[in-house]
Amino acid sequence: MASPPWKKSSPSRRTDRISDLPDNVLGHVLSFLPTKEAGRAAMLGRRWRDIFCSVHTISFEEVEGERKDDLYTYFWEAADRRSCSGILLDCISSALLRRRNRCASTTSVLPVPLRSFRFAFDSCSGWDKVAVDQWLFDVLCRSGNEELHLDLRFHIGPICKRRKDEDNDEKETKDNEGWGYVLPTALFSCTAIRTLCLSHCKLNVPETVDLPFLEALHLTGIRGDDSGYMIQRLVWSCSRLVDLTLEANSRLKRLTVLDKRLRRFALRCCHNIAKVIIDASELRSLEYSGSVPEESLLSLSGSPGLASCTIRFCRVRPNNELEFVGFRRFLEKVSDSKHLHLHHRGLDSGFLAVFPTFSNLKRLELQGPVQSSDSVNGIRRMLEHTPNLEVLSLYMDTNPQKQKAEPITYRRRLEELDDDDEEEEEYERSIVVDNLLVPDESGLSSMPCLRHSVKEINMVNYQYDVQHRTLASLVFRNALVLERMCVVLGKGQFALQVELKKEIESWLVAKPEKSFM
Repeated sequence: MASPPWKKSSPSRRTDRISDLPDNVLGHVLSFLPTKEAGRAAMLGRRWRDIFCSVHTISFEEVEGERKDDLYTYFWEAADRRSCSGILLDCISSALLRRRNRCASTTSVLPVPLRSFRFAFDSCSGWDKVAVDQWLFDVLCRSGNEELHLDLRFHIGPICKRRKDEDNDEKETKDNEGWGYVLPTALFSCTAIRTLCLSHCKLNVPETVDLPFLEALHLTGIRGDDSGYMIQRLVWSCSRLVDLTLEANSRLKRLTVLDKRLRRFALRCCHNIAKVIIDASELRSLEYSGSVPEESLLSLSGSPGLASCTIRFCRVRPNNELEFVGFRRFLEKVSDSKHLHLHHRGLDSGFLAVFPTFSNLKRLELQGPVQSSDSVNGIRRMLEHTPNLEVLSLYMDTNPQKQKAEPITYRRRLEELDDDDEEEEEYERSIVVDNLLVPDESGLSSMPCLRHSVKEINMVNYQYDVQHRTLASLVFRNALVLERMCVVLGKGQFALQVELKKEIESWLVAKPEKSFM
């Protein structure tokens, strides 16, 4: 009896075309998966048994806080002192051992050298030093002439304590300065390194550094009494450096980068630094996070043509005239930017009132709570000083001191009708827009950018709040050439969100492409 036509197997169904691909192609595909998942591909069949040796990325990391409760178990109760990060050590050692054994068995060089090696300890201890030394020795010796990207993080946590606990910042910094893994000197003579990211360790920079192709350097929480000097020496020794990021380096007092053509520079929470001098002739991206800087902090030589600038302040003293002046003069140095991302949490209306003119600005992103009418007026003044703006994005953070989004009477009425679903639905349908009235501020001032150039407006975490709605009314009623708009509504009752959507649509003068989420 003949088999049904749908059960007949064709040659195309019997052929495993994926397994017929070369080892380097399969390894490249698996490199985009987490390393554990790439290793499990060996269980697919004999063909896949050695494909992991062609994976060019090894990446393992712990979760922040994962080791905080293990100190007592592993050190005080255990008969043998051992590392708290046993799982991480075993995973990385096994992955490197598998590649090394495969290389020894074939008596030839690996077809795909390791291109990226990343690990992150929740908190690295002295018991981990031997394993880390073995990893780096293996990776550096077998790097060959191919490019190599290293991301070595010995601690996971917030880079700036000032945002959480200003009183304990100095104490915790001093307690941690004396501890840290000391990097081997061989790392600074590996010519294959293209990207080097180091976190919470000690630099052991030799007299001669040979990193001729290093392009990106990221240093976070570098420890040691001489860490500031070591950072400067390392930066000076990288001839092709174009991307430099410095985070939470408390010992760094001064930085000079005049012999490099940086394209991107980020300075985050280095609170003790007093002077930064860089050649900005090719600088395209600048990021600053910290206190309101003094005028002398940043010196940009050359003719900077910034495409993007991100500014975030960790701690601000309100109603301080000196900080008002510092804020304005700092912004004036980057006033040629085309894209500005400003975190304005903690900035009162006095800072926004001194916002300078950004004639070339095309995209403005403001992130922070809109707490009062002064905040709305401050944003209005900023829009008056950006005459050629095209894209406006407002990320309105939740203010914990504010009451919930829904009107109190609305919430109480729903609580009274909680037992009767039909009455509740009927009440939700009976909500009128009268509860959502806001002052009409469309004619308070003339904002040329809204009337002539702004084509896209995005608002995130839009809630039932007088200031949110006043700001939305001000923006949408004046946007005459708007082409696209997107509003992400905050959590709340569905019926109330529907009314908020209708209210925003009633303010639109143009007919843009609308999106509500």
